[in-house]
Amino acid sequence: MRVLSKSFMRDLLEPDGLLHPILDRVKKDHTLMLAIRKNNINIYYRGGSILKLVEHNEGFYQTIFDKNYSIFGEDIPNLPAKIDKQDDAKIWVASFPEVKNIMDEYFSVHSKTEREFQQLVVRMNNNSPISNASEYFISDIEINDPESGARFDMTAIRWLAGNDRKNGGNCKAALIEMKCGDGALGGDAGLMKHIRDMESLISNTEKYTKLLQTMENQFNQLDQLGLLNFNKGTSNAKVTLNTDNKPEVIFILANHNPRSRKLKKILMDPEIDVYDKSQLFDLKFFVASFSGYGLHEECMRSLTEFRKLL
Repeated sequence: MRVLSKSFMRDLLEPDGLLHPILDRVKKDHTLMLAIRKNNINIYYRGGSILKLVEHNEGFYQTIFDKNYSIFGEDIPNLPAKIDKQDDAKIWVASFPEVKNIMDEYFSVHSKTEREFQQLVVRMNNNSPISNASEYFISDIEINDPESGARFDMTAIRWLAGNDRKNGGNCKAALIEMKCGDGALGGDAGLMKHIRDMESLISNTEKYTKLLQTMENQFNQLDQLGLLNFNKGTSNAKVTLNTDNKPEVIFILANHNPRSRKLKKILMDPEIDVYDKSQLFDLKFFVASFSGYGLHEECMRSLTEFRKLL
């Protein structure tokens, strides 16, 4: 399960914790994103991992940076291979501008546009000036179930504004896939493949229950870490997800070319109609409120509604 131990959380949260300088930097730098994994975290920059921290029982954290980012032979800073004192974390934080430059050079050749957009969705809805108005909070990115082959971009907690915020049990799960450009709509990683994979995952009661538990824990830990910016009122409710509540499967289609017929061909295929009437999930398509990536219930369209927009 993707969740952090109590000791990991303590080292991030406490002012004298080994990892506190890193959490403090992430909070101050909106180009960075912290993602919770199983006993480790990834710090993402432009959709790539600028630092992975793995907890070890001996009381230290292994640090990992992918040296393949240095494609032009840039000198990678001599950084601590492990963090066992706070000064090690401070050295890593001080290196971020230089490491970012190395990653910028890499992305100039190997673009990760979709992942960058994905990270922007997280930022806008979790921790930005408009996130308090959002109704979908991203709990994780880059979800992968090796057994079923299901891969999708984001999990989110749908927690509607208003009276629903008084009770953390009023939440619903959302599984989100983002596509950037029409070239990503078809093929082995296209819309239909993702819908089938998500159906397979949700229909497996054991796996789906574990996924909901992971989403709950991740959301509540992100909240503890101060990485979610929204007003819960006086309830201070903890999020809980119930398998009885149908989840939403949401597609965010960025930069669709309105002159292309590719999307229309996919959405008019009778095969997708079966999923529109699914008993397992509600199929939705995100339509921006004028522009941007703030996610609201009113921005979600059913297949029938979305077809009309085409």
